[in-house]
Amino acid sequence: MTPDLQSLTELQQIDSKIAALRSEVASLPQHVAEIEKKLAGSKAKLEAAQSAAKADEAARKKHESDIQDQQQKISKYRDQSLNVKTNQEYKALMDEIKFAEQKIAASEDKILELMLAADERKVTLKTAEAELKADTAVNEKEKEEARKRTTADEKELAELTTKRTELRSGVSEDALRHYDRLLKLRGTAMAAVHDDQMCSACSVMLRPQVFQDVLKNDQVLTCDTCKRILYYVPPPPKPEEEKGKQDAESAVTAVAEPPTTP
Repeated sequence: MTPDLQSLTELQQIDSKIAALRSEVASLPQHVAEIEKKLAGSKAKLEAAQSAAKADEAARKKHESDIQDQQQKISKYRDQSLNVKTNQEYKALMDEIKFAEQKIAASEDKILELMLAADERKVTLKTAEAELKADTAVNEKEKEEARKRTTADEKELAELTTKRTELRSGVSEDALRHYDRLLKLRGTAMAAVHDDQMCSACSVMLRPQVFQDVLKNDQVLTCDTCKRILYYVPPPPKPEEEKGKQDAESAVTAVAEPPTTP
């Protein structure tokens, strides 16, 4: 393979890694925002439970205050009833006392309802507190992981960028110009060719002569359809071929080693 093809192939791998890392780094703030949103939801749920509990407590105190007010009215009406001179006045005071007693009974019923609901409120509150505690722990852990991932990605990006610059310096200007144009236009500039004689990027069959030229890997050739730079990738050796190669290497080693003196 020519130096240009070799460098461009490696450059494509590096550019793909760089693009993936940049995408990951860009997505991490969004990931953190989603974590914060979830935590905000848990906080809102707890605050809603706390607000409901406070509202119930305020309502209970109001009903207790109303009961005291009605009791004071009843006491006042009873005192007044001792000084009335007509049955009509006495009946009016008794009606007021009855009405006040009814209001007391209604307030007591409300207080009882609130007391029964208080147990459910406590369960809801404890659940919300537990969820917030758990989500806070997860939040901190995931944010720390995101920070570490960002630091690692940025370090790797710096290393890859340095290597990328070194590779680019060894590629001819024409090949590099074509590579950059394709990378910008299509996202990838290189396309492997296997024994199926197809461009791996656009899956179009190569012309026979183009395939024969690509097999040599001795020049920069492009796909007629997608214009990507082509390079040939030979098939992996078959198991029997690999075994034969290993046997041959072992035989060479055996011959090269001097005989052991008894």
